[in-house]
Amino acid sequence: MMYIFYRVMAFLVRRLPRKGAYWIGLRICDLMYYLNPHGRRSVRNHMRIIFEHQDIVPSRRVLDGYTRKTFQAFGKYLADFIRYKHLTPEGVRETVSIQGLKHLEAIRDSDHGAILLTAHYGNWEMGGAIIAAMDIPINAVVRPVESPSLERIFSMFRRQRGLKVIPLAHAGVGILKALKRGEVVALVGDRDFTGNGQPAHFFGREVSLPRGAAWFSHRTGIPVTMGFVTRAPDDTFILRIHPPIDPVAAGSEGAIQAHIIRIMEETIARDPSQWFIFDPFWPDEAETDEPPKRGSPEGFAPPKT
Repeated sequence: MMYIFYRVMAFLVRRLPRKGAYWIGLRICDLMYYLNPHGRRSVRNHMRIIFEHQDIVPSRRVLDGYTRKTFQAFGKYLADFIRYKHLTPEGVRETVSIQGLKHLEAIRDSDHGAILLTAHYGNWEMGGAIIAAMDIPINAVVRPVESPSLERIFSMFRRQRGLKVIPLAHAGVGILKALKRGEVVALVGDRDFTGNGQPAHFFGREVSLPRGAAWFSHRTGIPVTMGFVTRAPDDTFILRIHPPIDPVAAGSEGAIQAHIIRIMEETIARDPSQWFIFDPFWPDEAETDEPPKRGSPEGFAPPKT
């Protein structure tokens, strides 16, 4: 079913102008918002926790608005994921503003490889395409979806953007080989899909977070460079590259991880509606008092990424 959904959506989105593609993505995720109370409650809880960590008691209207906005932002992300093929340097200059360009240029001019870390925030897939367009070899660690047919489509989309894929199941060996070749390895740091993460406090609550970036950085001496692609109000993008986290100066894996967590928190808090987590995230997460909508089926949800 999801395979057919993506094939039909790809057919439409790649033949429409950008505004038309966004309209399709928005309408699909409007439908997701109404038909997926589980995802809606999860996003609403995440908003509440993020606001409360900033000592803000959010109103119900604010929580409802940010929840709806999150689904809509994800609709545009889906359209972009399908629509964008290989980016050219000219295309990057036209649609992407870059903060911290010197850090990317340093990675491009280095032969030691780099560890790039992001989150399920904004348009992380676009970030990989931007880096590939700068002639920086990049390998993305990806968790394959359950459907082989659907995974082939996603892999095709990523290859068209110049990304190499390292399956999550073989991440350890794949990362080391890529770093040895002097290439970039891109990981996401906000979802522990393996069960081998490390307990940490994220927005004031304990959760298991991936430790791969900090682990490899501490043992190889390669800094972690964090980057996030944020959607601007005019639907252009801002790529923010943070100064590299020096593992020698940090002194320990734990210190590297603490630095990573602080930057992720600051980024997500800036615009939480661009953080796309549609399942319960914290183990102690309590559901909000959102009134149930009668007749809403549970089965139609945004794809896990």
